[in-house]
Amino acid sequence: MSAVTLSTVVAVGGGAASAANPQIARNALATEISSAADLAVSAYDQYAATGDLADYLDYAAERAATARLAARELGYNEFAMIDAWRTTPLDHQRAVLAAMSQVGVPYRRLSSAEDEGFDCSGLTSFAWRQAGFEIARQSGSQIKAAEKLTRETATAGDLVYYPGHVMMYLGVGDAVVHSVQTGRSVEVDLISGRRRNSVRWGDPTH
Repeated sequence: MSAVTLSTVVAVGGGAASAANPQIARNALATEISSAADLAVSAYDQYAATGDLADYLDYAAERAATARLAARELGYNEFAMIDAWRTTPLDHQRAVLAAMSQVGVPYRRLSSAEDEGFDCSGLTSFAWRQAGFEIARQSGSQIKAAEKLTRETATAGDLVYYPGHVMMYLGVGDAVVHSVQTGRSVEVDLISGRRRNSVRWGDPTH
């Protein structure tokens, strides 16, 4: 199957809708992804608190498990996704995992509430706040303040923007995590083909 087919979200009746709200379309592996990310976040925070090698190895295993599920959802190479997350800076890793822990949470306009709802910039501001960075709440302000990057220099956790919408890059190909629109959820997804050559990239930590 193609990556586009694998990343399609299905509304009520399609078998991938939330049990809590069957009208919300979401990734087929949303529950598995968010659960794995929760474990990775906890392991990251344990390692950050202790600095112990054993805790780092536990974290690395949970991070890899989350990356593997994201790659599987999108039809991407699992080892490429695992490596992209492994090699991005630690603060970027923490932001990615925070966003991934919210996969399946409904889109909610003007919201940035953990486990409840996000709009696009609400998700990115939440994720980066979990990594220790306060960034602007509006999508345009986020990309304007970020260090300008290119597709070639962007890494997992960086911002991907087109007018009116901001996403978080997952480090491989066109893979992103974002909160899309009413009726959908926080999803791992692909940059729209018609947007692929016109998006802007930025590192919010600089």
